Amino acid sequence: MPDFSSVLFWYKILFVTELGIAEGLTTYTLHRRAHFPLRAAASILLMYLTAFLFPIAAYNAAYSVFMFFSLFIVSVAAMKFCYDEPWINVLFCGIIAYTAQHIAFELNTLLTMLLGIDTINVYLPGEVPSLQSGVLAINAVLYVSVFALVYWAVWAFVAVRIRRSQELSFSKFYLFFWVIVTITFDIVFSSIATYSVNEGRGPAMIMLTLSNIFSCVLSLGYQYLMLDKDDAARELRTISMLWKKDKERYELSKENIDLLNIRCHDLKSQIGTLRNINGLIDDNTIIELENALSFYGVTIQTGNPALDVILAEKNILCDKKGIRLTCMIEGERLDFISPGKLYSLFGNALQNAIESAELVEDPEKRLIMVNVRDQGSVIMVHIENSCPENAELNLVNGVPQTTKENKREHGFGIRSMKLLVRQLDGDLDFSIRDGRFNLDIMLPVPRDRERRQPA
Repeated sequence: MPDFSSVLFWYKILFVTELGIAEGLTTYTLHRRAHFPLRAAASILLMYLTAFLFPIAAYNAAYSVFMFFSLFIVSVAAMKFCYDEPWINVLFCGIIAYTAQHIAFELNTLLTMLLGIDTINVYLPGEVPSLQSGVLAINAVLYVSVFALVYWAVWAFVAVRIRRSQELSFSKFYLFFWVIVTITFDIVFSSIATYSVNEGRGPAMIMLTLSNIFSCVLSLGYQYLMLDKDDAARELRTISMLWKKDKERYELSKENIDLLNIRCHDLKSQIGTLRNINGLIDDNTIIELENALSFYGVTIQTGNPALDVILAEKNILCDKKGIRLTCMIEGERLDFISPGKLYSLFGNALQNAIESAELVEDPEKRLIMVNVRDQGSVIMVHIENSCPENAELNLVNGVPQTTKENKREHGFGIRSMKLLVRQLDGDLDFSIRDGRFNLDIMLPVPRDRERRQPA
């Protein structure tokens, strides 16, 4: 039979409320299961029912640890029931929520001690003590203010990384190591301190409370770094995968361009034969065929086979979209870059230029200019393209942000370019001047020009 006169009985209910709100703030952007509202309602009911029925068999540190740890496990299971996420992700969000709840609880306790406000020790046995209405009001205002401030801070500065992540993935070893650390400080240390210190407002209790808050903040900081590391690792994996695909695409494009040139050459020979047969085919028809073949059979000679393939491919795309492509390139000076990386770098740059130039309404103003020149110890790459008059350059950490709606799945092309240039010890700059978008890349020339970058 529940002991309704016990302070700890009612605090169980309040604890579940505090934990549930914190978990909601950290998980609401995760992948939801079907019938999520019904699942969420059932989960909330389960958590309150568990807290209501959980017996208070003893008032000591060991049982307190067991009880709150059990309620936490039930809340994690409830989140797993609501969200289509791996257990590791749900547990990680639960730890963030529990840590936030414990920081708020300990900070509220610390402030009541420092301000000398009468309060209730929820862990000790006995009936609910009576407090004056004014003291109760002060406690309520302080409690709501502290929890609101802590929860907002965690939502704004830690949980924001979860909201921005497309998916979560962690090293299980490190995660479970910090689960142990967090649970130790959040439950065990707090409970032992509460039941071991006789003077609830003495210096020893204040120092223990400060230590507990500090350890929880450190734990949150490490969880934040884990999210940051996870984002960086995921982006690097994505870019590496794109580089691999670019290398495969280059090989395929090279074969296609070579085959196209061979076919065009053969067809030109056959058309020449037809021209010699008087009256069989109209001369105008033959001229149209020759003009078409002259375009598709043209190869831009830059002195670099990889660049030739890229420009031949993009030249066809530019013609289709009514964009004029002009080139002044000393391609042989880029021989220290592997074909795969060169294809990725120029392919992404030209693709972005094409997507921008095709938005210009006047076909006569659709233009892309590519300039690669040798300046002794550095190679300067300048790619300039026309863009809409209202185009704006939104730079974050020196990188233009994608204008496409799904920002999570786009924007990797420019980040790939930046990482590639950084690997080559170079630098790149973006700007908009006079209605044109400019990309400038500076690449230092290696002393050993024969040594190429690995693909």
